[in-house]
Amino acid sequence: MAISGLAIGLVSVSARASELDLCTPVNAPIVTTYFVEGCTSPFGVCTEGEIPSGVLAGTTRFGVVGIEPGDSPELLLYAGVLVITTSSGDVTIHDRGVLNAADGGFFEFDEIVDGTRAFTDVTGLLFSQGVSTPTGFEGTISGQICGGPPGGPVLD
Repeated sequence: MAISGLAIGLVSVSARASELDLCTPVNAPIVTTYFVEGCTSPFGVCTEGEIPSGVLAGTTRFGVVGIEPGDSPELLLYAGVLVITTSSGDVTIHDRGVLNAADGGFFEFDEIVDGTRAFTDVTGLLFSQGVSTPTGFEGTISGQICGGPPGGPVLD
């Protein structure tokens, strides 16, 4: 009887902890192209694109909001706002990255700061890396999205 009570108590605590810590992994390709018309970046650098799979499958729109030189001449530090529009809602991300002008490689930290519908109240840290192309960027976006509405995000 005591073991049954302990098992029920552990399942109950475990269920509550998993509800609080519900996270959904992200690992998907991302491909973007530059656009000019409708670009709101004060630096005139905007992209739009697609994430074709996973919980963030949808379209992307990015604008640079800050640029500064890096520690060496080939490095460019940037900050921007990325909005991902999915069939489940929108996710707004603030990102900070480094672009290597010598080889075209980039790496960025993407912090989720806002969301709508299924992404209301989610948090998370994502990472994006890849290379620049003549028309935009291609790479991967990965990390996790946590929290959301009661019962966790319904994303697929």
